Amino acid sequence: MCLCCVGAGPQHSRHLSSCVAAPRYCWREAKMSADLCWQIIRGNHSHLLKKRNVKKPFSTEPNNLKNVNSARYNGLCKKKVIGIEPAPGGKGIVLSFKTAKYQNKPAKNMVKTTIKAGPRRALNSIRRFIRYNHYRKDLKMASLRRASAIFRSQRAQPFRKARRRTHKVAKKTTE
Repeated sequence: MCLCCVGAGPQHSRHLSSCVAAPRYCWREAKMSADLCWQIIRGNHSHLLKKRNVKKPFSTEPNNLKNVNSARYNGLCKKKVIGIEPAPGGKGIVLSFKTAKYQNKPAKNMVKTTIKAGPRRALNSIRRFIRYNHYRKDLKMASLRRASAIFRSQRAQPFRKARRRTHKVAKKTTE
């Protein structure tokens, strides 16, 4: 009997009869490496955005900091991902990351924290989060650039008075 069958109720009866796996391994426990997952989904997935005359396709998946279809910035396969989005109120950002605690429960393993401090404090908190949690150093600059672009878009635009052009009419001289 495998580990997923221990204490299994009637809902696993079909699996109990067909489980011929080794005592400590079963298809319900099989995990996939990030590299294998990327090899499977890299050419075709629902978030892929292909355009004509563009060599590298874009990706619209959540937690992809640069929106490019590459293994480094992929937000689906890796164990550790960082996502930065604008806060719902229009002020601040939402920092989301995967935890190691709920690795097998996708609904619970994303932690989202809203940072409503000013841009300097928020960027510093992102920098400190990545540094002191040893969390994907390769994504540091991409996450800081995305956060600063979001803060730049949330900044109030200065009010500019509409310029009126007055047409200067040349005076005719009659001689």
